[in-house]
Amino acid sequence: MYKALFIPIFFIFISLQANLILGQQVPILNHTISSDGRVQIEVNSSPGNYYILKVRHNLNLGFDLASSMTLGQAGTTVLTESLESYPITHYQVLEYPIASPYDTDGDGVDDVTEYQNFPAQNPLNAANSVQFTDGAIAIDSFTTFNQLSIARDLVQWSEFLNGKRFAKFIITDFDTSPKIYFINGNTHGLHADFTSAIGISQVGNSVKKGQIIYHPTTPSNNGALGTFAFNYSNGHGESFEVVQKSHELLAANMPFLTNNLSYFVTTNSQDEYEQDSILYETARVPLLFEAEVYAQVDYWGLNETEGYGFFRAMTLSEIPGLKDIVLYASIPNALPRVGGIITSVIQTPLSHVNLRAIQDNVPNAFIRDPLSVDSIANLLNHNIYFKVEQDKFFIREASSQEVNDWYEHLRPDDRQTCPLNLEHDKILPLDEITFSMFDGFGAKCANVATMRTFGFPEGTIPDGFGIPFYYYQKFMKDNLLFEQARLMLRNPDFQKDRNLRAHLLEDFRKKIEQALMPNWMQNELANLQAAFPNNSTIRCRSSTNNEDLPGFNGAGLYASKTHHPVEGHLAKTVKEIYASLWNLRAFDEREFYKVNHFTASMAILCHNNYSGELANGVGVSKDPIYKTNNTFYYFNSQVGEELITNPDGTAVPEELLLDANSTSSDDYILVRRSNLAPNNTTILEGNYLNQIRAYLKVIHQEFEIRYNAVGNESFAMEIEYKITREGQLIIKQARPWVAYVSTDDVKLLDSDQLNCTLFPNPASDYINVDWIEGNPSEVWICNTTGRQVLHQSLSISKNPDFRIQVKDLPAGMYILTGYLEHNGRLISKKFVKR
Repeated sequence: MYKALFIPIFFIFISLQANLILGQQVPILNHTISSDGRVQIEVNSSPGNYYILKVRHNLNLGFDLASSMTLGQAGTTVLTESLESYPITHYQVLEYPIASPYDTDGDGVDDVTEYQNFPAQNPLNAANSVQFTDGAIAIDSFTTFNQLSIARDLVQWSEFLNGKRFAKFIITDFDTSPKIYFINGNTHGLHADFTSAIGISQVGNSVKKGQIIYHPTTPSNNGALGTFAFNYSNGHGESFEVVQKSHELLAANMPFLTNNLSYFVTTNSQDEYEQDSILYETARVPLLFEAEVYAQVDYWGLNETEGYGFFRAMTLSEIPGLKDIVLYASIPNALPRVGGIITSVIQTPLSHVNLRAIQDNVPNAFIRDPLSVDSIANLLNHNIYFKVEQDKFFIREASSQEVNDWYEHLRPDDRQTCPLNLEHDKILPLDEITFSMFDGFGAKCANVATMRTFGFPEGTIPDGFGIPFYYYQKFMKDNLLFEQARLMLRNPDFQKDRNLRAHLLEDFRKKIEQALMPNWMQNELANLQAAFPNNSTIRCRSSTNNEDLPGFNGAGLYASKTHHPVEGHLAKTVKEIYASLWNLRAFDEREFYKVNHFTASMAILCHNNYSGELANGVGVSKDPIYKTNNTFYYFNSQVGEELITNPDGTAVPEELLLDANSTSSDDYILVRRSNLAPNNTTILEGNYLNQIRAYLKVIHQEFEIRYNAVGNESFAMEIEYKITREGQLIIKQARPWVAYVSTDDVKLLDSDQLNCTLFPNPASDYINVDWIEGNPSEVWICNTTGRQVLHQSLSISKNPDFRIQVKDLPAGMYILTGYLEHNGRLISKKFVKR
């Protein structure tokens, strides 16, 4: 009898021990996919347990790979991994008690101990800890990757690494109990140096060596810019099975990745790839080809139009002319009216440079290393015709007659006078300024004051005061400055010689800054200054009667300044802003449009200054860049005080399309990440997205009524915003988008709408294309790197519309191009894939 009882008890004991060793499998409650393509697996959980996510590549295999570890929460817990999601049948979740943890990687140290000491220790990596000066056994953030990685202008035998940031890796015991090491390239230039330093072998079939390269401007598998790509030493190839396992091991030990790790196929590994290419088609190993990354022509047509002018290479200290088409190696902070723009560094779509290009309807493009292109370099210092399209440009020599005819056609026929109401003769609090008072305080000041009536939370819109045009006019007249300006303009060389004009205007600005402020005005400004708390820093923003108006944006023409307590009386800063009305680029802009310089006037918006902001950005209540179908708002954001409107030459902003009609903070398309955001994070996220969507919708609707623009498809509002150091979202400015035409019977069309229409945009499963001039004989789709992702030859049909399946494309921006055989034309259209 004792024997009979012993046997079942023994097997129960063995079963319990097996569960403790192997973990208790828990049912998966929910399987979803995040916006970046990663799995989100929800299980019942408790704080006393932790959970290991196991993965298998196909249903005939066991769950051999552990891809992540997550501590349990009360109720349910969501697990994810670094790579693209599999179907639910490819996942298993094991539960272990924290009090008696398992040793998943079999290195003799339990999971919980290693988790608590991560990344110095690692529950998913059997490698022993190493000193960070030598390397690491996990990369927990983009910051850590940067600390381990190096960049070299020249890497012998591995030219694909030239100029790229990369970190070396080595995996030992690859086939048994893999140990993954990431090498600190600042200490060890070679794999052999590292293995010698820590005492491991670097030879044998069980050792795999390579590097992980970061490509900041290459779209990743998640649809956003910024791809990590690994390959093996000297670019040599490996079998599909080795590549797949390396991909999984590296990703599991780089938990900050968000479905943005690819296998880099070099020229040397092309043969191995082609032998196994069928296996890659169904695998979750994204591919990045050396030929695509390094053979592409880097180009971005920012403002698609045409123009004529004299083609000049410019430095930032030189002054371009009205008829110059300028080539810049870096982006100028301010730019007068010119005939066209080429930059060799990436611009932002909402930079002052591109907004000016849109407003002035001049071509603007980014072309990488343009002087290496003969058709560009050979035309320097010649009159040219320049046309920008979204995926290509045209440039040719032009005659002087063509250039002169072009500019004479652009200028208005009659002189223009700015709206100027001098009955508004008092400094007023913003809460006493209405929208209709723009002719006394300027549109910038009036629009900020108007937004304070929209019911936003306290502090969302700045509070302060407006100084009216009346003060500027009185100041200039009392000091006889207008008479001096008229004498200057009557100088015949002033109009002919731009360098002389710049010099005389600079002298005139100094006279304005040195002129005496009338006593009554001095007293009123002192009262305004005293209305702010003691020792306040006051932001004084230009608000003229020839900017922020329908059809004339004036972005970047005039100065705004911050008045610091040590500067004394506010009159000093006010006079500096008055003087900016007479800067060269603003004067030339008014002169071109035949605007009266003496009715052009300066008002000033004053409010408390913001400093130490967490982020800033620009948004538009439509999508003017990718031209989605009136369902998205477009945002550029950047961390800290790095301006969107005047970016540093190396700064790349976050670019985001936010669903205008949703109420969820998850309904957005991240087109591009900021290269300044720490750890590859998103700047606008969570509640900020919901807030800014709600604010921008109200701003659009309210101003649409006030500008009498209801039903005008060209109307949109552009806003500038900040996230303060306290975390509050601030709307600091609103103005009509530069393409808005204030005419009820005018409808703006996309230039490419004349050739084809594409819908829906953004698309999920398919796109419909209606070709106005008949079906093309073939079409192809390329991603933003220029890589062709789809090609179709078509039978010519009388029916000009057809459907193209795009459901298998990763999320991101694409360009569809069709070839019309009957007239030899190429027609392109951008679209966004969700």
